[in-house]
Amino acid sequence: MILIAGGGIVGLTLALSAHALGLPVRLFEQVDKPSPLGVGINLQPQAVRELTEMGLGTALDSIGARIREVAYFSKRGHRIWDEPRGTWAGYNWPQYSVHRGEFQMLLLRAAQTSLPEGSIVTGWRATGYAQEGESVTLHLEDRAGSTRSETGSLLIGCDGIHSAIHAQMHPGDGPPVWGGAVLWRGTSRAVPYLGGASMAMAGHEWQKFVTYPITDPDPVTGEAIINWIAEL
Repeated sequence: MILIAGGGIVGLTLALSAHALGLPVRLFEQVDKPSPLGVGINLQPQAVRELTEMGLGTALDSIGARIREVAYFSKRGHRIWDEPRGTWAGYNWPQYSVHRGEFQMLLLRAAQTSLPEGSIVTGWRATGYAQEGESVTLHLEDRAGSTRSETGSLLIGCDGIHSAIHAQMHPGDGPPVWGGAVLWRGTSRAVPYLGGASMAMAGHEWQKFVTYPITDPDPVTGEAIINWIAEL
């Protein structure tokens, strides 16, 4: 049995991949009822290839936008460079821009449908583990303070930036270190700019604005959901 601590994008993708290989897996997520949080992320062609082989290629079109190009601008809006992306760049697979939370929910639905009942367990967070010969025991706790343990042959920690698994494996690393960047992130409804499926980056390393659509335009209003990031 493979134990996975954390039901984010990595944990869910790993669970689906293990199941496709015929490997038994149980995943534990600390949130009782996962919901679509976050803003935009990009799925590059190499990632879309793997997701397509997992049977999720068609579903990506229902939650995201196929990006045609990336364009770079100066901080005053002058175009510096642009180049095609995804299939327009010669790849066999597209590049998608998606809402991170909607993508996670797509993976969760796929895992709940494909894996045996009881494989996805919510409401339990990883607190640590114990190695015992050829097996490993994962220690878990719920919001009420109740504890439980699960034993398997392999444990993979996908429990986020404040990972309890990582902290136990590497106690000398300490907490995450801030890299100095401040990002304001959000989404807005608007008519897509440029070619309608473009990622635009303006500014430079220390002062940058990034924006791209994460849905196709609404057939009635012509508006899409536009993801944007202001970095300082």
